[in-house]
Amino acid sequence: MNANNAKRKTILPLHIDTTSFTGGQTQNSVWRRLNKRQLPIFVLLTILFFSLFLNVIQHNRRNAPTFQVLNSHDALPPIPLTEYHHAIVVAGHAIYTGPDDRQQLTDDRNWILEPYQQGGQVNTFIQHIQKGIDVLKQDKESVLIFSGGETRPKAGPRSEAFSYWSIAQSLVHQDDSISAEIKASINQRMITEEYAKDSHENLLFSICRFSEMTGNYPNQISVVGFEFKRKRFEDIHRYSIGYPAEQFHYIGIDPTSEDPARAEGELNNSVRPFEKDLYGCHGTLKQKKMNRNPFRRRHPYAASCPILAPLLNYCPSNNALYHGPLPWTF
Repeated sequence: MNANNAKRKTILPLHIDTTSFTGGQTQNSVWRRLNKRQLPIFVLLTILFFSLFLNVIQHNRRNAPTFQVLNSHDALPPIPLTEYHHAIVVAGHAIYTGPDDRQQLTDDRNWILEPYQQGGQVNTFIQHIQKGIDVLKQDKESVLIFSGGETRPKAGPRSEAFSYWSIAQSLVHQDDSISAEIKASINQRMITEEYAKDSHENLLFSICRFSEMTGNYPNQISVVGFEFKRKRFEDIHRYSIGYPAEQFHYIGIDPTSEDPARAEGELNNSVRPFEKDLYGCHGTLKQKKMNRNPFRRRHPYAASCPILAPLLNYCPSNNALYHGPLPWTF
């Protein structure tokens, strides 16, 4: 037994190499090689990825539309004037603050006027309002829009549009030549646009206001204003928004008094500046709008007329004409 045992080989304890399971030195050597050879590349790729990611975010923010998002919880009543297709626009020029008395309408003291408007223009303002009413009576598919914002600090938060609308209500009420039924129809179809600060906005904002109240865009536009502003509206403002010339009509009424400086002032202060800045968003035209906004009002039309939001926000640096989709070019 002892001899046999002596002849047996000594059996050493079984040793299991756990590095084959845990990675051990082999794994460590792999990471060493990765750290030495690939880690710098990995870091550079990571930086590049995040840089591209941030650039994409910034690009999207710059190009994101600036118009407001409609508040789905802000319920509105049904659209009231869905059967109408002709927009009549009377652009405001001043603000009436006097009593509801027709005899007082022509008194300059009851108006907030610029110095150059005193001594004759008030009568013309009233003629513009009356002409708008006359066109409204002639076309039963029309809506009359008085346009003009809260432009005068001395008038307080009272808009040109509401001032004109109030006068129109008085003129209609005192007109004995029309029946009560016709008066009711006329009053229903007279609305206000209370954010415009210049003639370009008078036209464009009135189109949006028309859409808010009718649910569609006008297939005909008539603008009532000064005759000496005809070129500005027909050749510049209409052109800048791409509205068809054959569907656009301008009705001009000037003061009866002659003023040689009137045409020159229109050319130098409005026509030429707008020719160089079609959308009135640079330089002196921009500053004029800021000066005419003492109560810091901001229009809502980018939300209520989303198809026109790009045009409303359009301000090219090179005076390029807007070529985006428009509801009257479909």
